[in-house]
Amino acid sequence: MSDLTTAWSAVPRSLRQQDRSALRSGGRDLIRIIARLMSWFWVQWRRREIIRVLNKVDDRLLQDAGIERGDIEEIVDTLVARWR
Repeated sequence: MSDLTTAWSAVPRSLRQQDRSALRSGGRDLIRIIARLMSWFWVQWRRREIIRVLNKVDDRLLQDAGIERGDIEEIVDTLVARWR
């Protein structure tokens, strides 16, 4: 699979279906769908970057911030949910 195919399969099904219906309806909503896809990709990229950086942080510094290493993804997911 190419990177593009992998990225497309990672997009939530609801977004993929809306994209297809927008194309069938003459593309009236195409810009809105593209904007939503770009936003989704940005949020996913940002999530991965935050997790990557936090995983590099020293355990003692994480403990000082009240974060357990095993809770990093859950904490980041909570932050990402607030952005939406």
